[in-house]
Amino acid sequence: MKTRIGIVLGSGLHSFSDEIVSPGKIYEDSDSFHSIQVLKGKISNNEVVIFSGRRHYYEGYDNDDIFQNINFAKDLGINLLILTNAAGGINRRFRVSDIMLITSHYNFIKNRFTENVMTDYYDKTLNARIKNTALRNKMILRTGSYCCLSGPMYETKSEIRYLAKYGIDAVGMSTVPEMIHAGNSGIKIIALSCITNLLSENSTGITDHKEVVEAGKNSYQTFSSLIKNIVSDFSDKF
Repeated sequence: MKTRIGIVLGSGLHSFSDEIVSPGKIYEDSDSFHSIQVLKGKISNNEVVIFSGRRHYYEGYDNDDIFQNINFAKDLGINLLILTNAAGGINRRFRVSDIMLITSHYNFIKNRFTENVMTDYYDKTLNARIKNTALRNKMILRTGSYCCLSGPMYETKSEIRYLAKYGIDAVGMSTVPEMIHAGNSGIKIIALSCITNLLSENSTGITDHKEVVEAGKNSYQTFSSLIKNIVSDFSDKF
């Protein structure tokens, strides 16, 4: 079975839309806080659909809006969805611009969207293939647990200390609702975080969205190469 691959781009990673060959616009909404664009085209001669931009609960949207990208993916027959995001790194081994493969999550906004119908949304065999793809191409790929908070504020020192205590490796404001909805819809998921800033209870710095976007840009070459290799390696897996 031919794999139909969709890619949801997180903050600072939207330039990947420029990588597709013969792009065609499916949908656009430039009035949202984060502009939304859905494009179809080819990467490495394989058909893909790119979802640039997403909506968040902190913007006041309801489930229909939050899940719009996922519903588009389902309607377009996508059976493998790569979800990406910008995240703050809590794991002390992480560095800015690292890419982390999400292997589990903490859901801190579960009351806002459809509940889990599965016990594990992260396919261990699929993730093992991703690790092999990175290893074969000599890329550093972190793995870990991602925590989704409602936002839009960044974490306080006390919150960072709490999250670290429970083994959370990275934190952000998206992805988990989409991942659950996609999994419930029968779509296979690969989830990746770009570590755009490091969180420590001893930090004296101030994080803002501009810094997050800039760090996303700095990790772009690694991110772009990994995504292209995943598309090539998984084009005929399902």
